Amino acid sequence: MRQEIRHCWRLWNDRLNGMTFHHATGPLERCSAVGLTQPIMPSDFFENKITNITRGAALLDDGLIGANRTWSFWHRVSRPNAANGFLPGRNIVKGKLVALSGGGLCQLSSMVYHLALLGGLTVLERHSHSLDIYEEDQRFTPLGADATVVWGFKDLRLHNPHPFPVAFGFRVERNRLIGELLSDSNLTARHVEFVRVNLKRPWIQVNTMVNQRLQVSTVYEQKQGLQTVT
Repeated sequence: MRQEIRHCWRLWNDRLNGMTFHHATGPLERCSAVGLTQPIMPSDFFENKITNITRGAALLDDGLIGANRTWSFWHRVSRPNAANGFLPGRNIVKGKLVALSGGGLCQLSSMVYHLALLGGLTVLERHSHSLDIYEEDQRFTPLGADATVVWGFKDLRLHNPHPFPVAFGFRVERNRLIGELLSDSNLTARHVEFVRVNLKRPWIQVNTMVNQRLQVSTVYEQKQGLQTVT
């Protein structure tokens, strides 16, 4: 109920501010693309995570963002419940790992965020995780490349500043998530780095650099080995 109320509030606030999102779909003739491939790592609720990421990838696949248009993760995916094809999976909530419907979608939203940086899209809204729970050999994406999403509360929103449309392409193959940002015009990949700055334990800072310019600084609390609460 709380999430529904918050979701309705956000819809009202978007309308009040004239915020609209592009919902068109359709493949672009491939001229240029930036791409990423990530392993889907074993974890609690692994099979459910595969299902959730596969379902989310299908909902985002071929999603167009027109020139000078905006895009929203939740406006594309909609509510991550059973009626929409999602299963319980692992989520970080208030510093704990718990099982909630749609768990695992943050890997998909994180890949969207990373592709947006590579493709020169403007990030309007992005939320990092508060905790870093992974050992180095468990990471599916660099620390700092994450974008958590929570229905009704936290979204990932992008703007396409290019004078041509772009489209996302996603698929899951053999426990790997494959994503591309496609264009039928010349899309030049940016140079993206995630530079760590050590702070007093347990904190660590990551500076996200795009073409050697600071995009954002993110601070995480390190809690490797955190277990799911059942």
